[in-house]
Amino acid sequence: MRILFVSLLVGCVLLPSQGTVANPFFNQLPGFALRVQGDSTLQGSLRQALEALRENSSTLQSYEDPRDIARYERGNLEKLLRSRGYYDATVRESVANGGIVYRVTPGPQYRIKSVDVEMPPGLRSGLRGLPIAVGDPLLASGVLEGVQAVTRYINENACLLNVDVSYQATILHREAAAGLVYRVAPSPEVRVGAVHILGAVSIAEDYLRDQLSILPGDCFNRSQLDAAQLRLLRTKLIANVTSVVSEPHNGLVNITFIVQERNHRTITLGVGYTSDEGTGISASWEHRNVFHRGEKFEIESKINRVKQSLKGKLTLPRFLRDRQRLTASLALTGEDVDSYHARAVTLGAKVSRKLSKHRTVSAGAELKFSRVDEQAGLTLEEEGQDENYRLLAFPLGYKLNTTDKPLDARRGAITALEIKPYLDLNNNSSAFLKNILQVAAYKTVNAARYQPTLAVRLKMGAIVGASNLELPADERFYAGGGGSVRGYGYQELGPRIVEIGADGRETLSDPIGGRGLSELSLEGRFHFSETWGGVVFLDGGNAYENPSPNFSNLFWGVGFGVRYITSFAPIRFDLAFPLDRRDGVNDSYQVYISLGQAF
Repeated sequence: MRILFVSLLVGCVLLPSQGTVANPFFNQLPGFALRVQGDSTLQGSLRQALEALRENSSTLQSYEDPRDIARYERGNLEKLLRSRGYYDATVRESVANGGIVYRVTPGPQYRIKSVDVEMPPGLRSGLRGLPIAVGDPLLASGVLEGVQAVTRYINENACLLNVDVSYQATILHREAAAGLVYRVAPSPEVRVGAVHILGAVSIAEDYLRDQLSILPGDCFNRSQLDAAQLRLLRTKLIANVTSVVSEPHNGLVNITFIVQERNHRTITLGVGYTSDEGTGISASWEHRNVFHRGEKFEIESKINRVKQSLKGKLTLPRFLRDRQRLTASLALTGEDVDSYHARAVTLGAKVSRKLSKHRTVSAGAELKFSRVDEQAGLTLEEEGQDENYRLLAFPLGYKLNTTDKPLDARRGAITALEIKPYLDLNNNSSAFLKNILQVAAYKTVNAARYQPTLAVRLKMGAIVGASNLELPADERFYAGGGGSVRGYGYQELGPRIVEIGADGRETLSDPIGGRGLSELSLEGRFHFSETWGGVVFLDGGNAYENPSPNFSNLFWGVGFGVRYITSFAPIRFDLAFPLDRRDGVNDSYQVYISLGQAF
């Protein structure tokens, strides 16, 4: 059954659209057939383009007569063929029996006969190559890439006040070819004079100047001007920014940035429900400009019948250097599960450095004071006795994130590794190392029906250096719950002790936690409209007494869900069922309601 479910899940996600209408519920256009003489590859690409047009064109949806639809689509096919170099192509349409047939005779594909660039002589010699060359097909995309390449070269090697690159393609029908000329419009070369910032009220001006990376005397560059505006917006302190460049005087231009500050404070309230943890509420307050230089202070509280937390965090951007930040935190937490009751105070500090757009490393220190009352795995004399811990940890982290959206990723991947050595200050001989690796990947097929997304998550953990019951109960690994294996209750999965009663019957204790963890999730996500979506999923996982993660003896859960898609994040409702249910241990189903995707 599990193999069948996985096959159906992957098949539903990857199944391409076989019909000619992308969505039968929202699209009433007549079906079509398209035939291209002698070129099956071109036929397939034109078919995909026409299907995309039918999905996205509001003009096309307004037509009722199939003949009007055919004429409109024929015109678009002709434009598309010219953009691909087929200047002698003919498209004929016929309407019969409620359907449309397009017959395309593409003719020869025109090619580039000559390429020239007209620009100041001192710059021309440094231009080494273009993405389009003699002999290449005359593709509109290639010609525009050439414009971008020339523009980029001018921006990097000249100080022109205005960069205006145009092109002219001369079509030679007798030769099925074209001559291509790029032209750079004349413009004076200037340098940066004074730099002004207007409109900042509560943000320190020197902080904003540091974001600009533009100084008096620099070579004037329009692309650097755009990049400076983008860096100001990325501080999340600015709602809008415009730049004004003065007329040149003595070879200098003054630049004025006019900014509009955002509201720097945010209050959020939230509510969620899971059948294993009950109803939960959350509240948070955030100030993103505490000391007028982009420092962020956050207070967050979450409460349900299992977990309670109150956390404060201060983040200092550009700590000691660019692309580096310091985060200091204080957290009060409580956890009440069948296996243990824990109360903790945790103080931490972490320095994160962005190595590139997608890669981040971090290092820090953490001190945790906790009291743990363990209920499972103890003798009658030990039960009810609190254990106090003072744990000093030095977490090291690495993260690679190429996803497009943090709460509803549709493409990309995340890899996160944390290595966390612990030292128990109450017992200097007690030390252990906790390692967690998480990987998630997302792939969306936009051309397929309902734009399906296949999401995969893998999590592994290992703790070494101490035996299982020597570890604090709240630091061991458990599996089960909404962020782990759906279909099972929170922390229901993991090692248990077999207890023999006075009557000789065997019973299982509550989970005692383990030193190894393995989890695997597959999810198919579908968009039925702009605001509604659905998912089907398969989760598997378990915790092990042995610290070596493995994927044997996994507990599996399956289910489906509904998504209401908002501009911020989807609201999810999931219903999950355990495939390896144990009588008296697991419920027959679990319900999860929260904000954001499951992973």
